[in-house]
Amino acid sequence: MARIGVLTSDFKFYHDVIELLKMWQLPFVSLNAHDEVPSDVGVLLSSSRDEFSMPNQFKGDSPLQALRASLAKLLMKERFDNLVIGIDPGPYPGLAVFADGVMMEAYECPVRENLSDEVQSIVNTYCFNQLQVKVGNGDAPNRDYIIDRLKSLNLRITIVDEKNTSFPHKVHDNALSAARIANVDIRYELSHQWTNVSRKNMFEKEFKTLRNQIRTSL
Repeated sequence: MARIGVLTSDFKFYHDVIELLKMWQLPFVSLNAHDEVPSDVGVLLSSSRDEFSMPNQFKGDSPLQALRASLAKLLMKERFDNLVIGIDPGPYPGLAVFADGVMMEAYECPVRENLSDEVQSIVNTYCFNQLQVKVGNGDAPNRDYIIDRLKSLNLRITIVDEKNTSFPHKVHDNALSAARIANVDIRYELSHQWTNVSRKNMFEKEFKTLRNQIRTSL
C-alpha cells in the first residue's frame, strides 16, 4: 500500500492536512526533516511556506491544493490523461472528479453560487491533459444557472441524461449522483441489484476509487 508523507514546519498546515487525509481516508505518515523517507511513501505534502525541497514533494497554500496536485504521482503517473468533472445540478449541487476512470473525490457543494469557484479550483490543482465537465440535464433552473456561471471558465461542458442516477432513493445523495453523471456514456449503467445497500459503501460498490487504487499501487 502506498502512503502519503506529511513533511512541514507549518503547524497550521500540518494540523489541516492531517484532518484532510483522515477525511479522505488515505494512508499517511508524519515525517521530520531528519527522517529517511520510507520506500512506500509515494509523495510528500508540504506547505508553500516551507523553504526546503525534496523529491516527489508537492507544496500548496492549502492542504487540498497540495493533495490534489500530488494525486497523479501517487498513482505513479506524471499527469492524468483525462479528467472528468460530474455535476448534479440543484440548490446544493453534487460534484465528483474522475481521473483516468478513478474517482478522486465526490462531495456536495453547500452553496450553489460557489460551484464555479470549486470547479476552477479543481482545474487549477489537478495535473491532467484533457478535461470534460458533465452536467446532468435535470432541475432546469439550477442547471441553467450553473452552466451560465461555468461559461466564464471556458471549459468543455456536456449536458448528459441523468436518468436513473438518483436511485435507490434511500441511499441517494447529490455527490453519488454527480459520480454517476460523470460516468454517463463511459461505463455507468443501472445494472446493480439494489438490495442491502447503504450510502457508506455505494461508491466502492460502483466505482474504482482513489482509496482502493492506492492499496494496490505498490
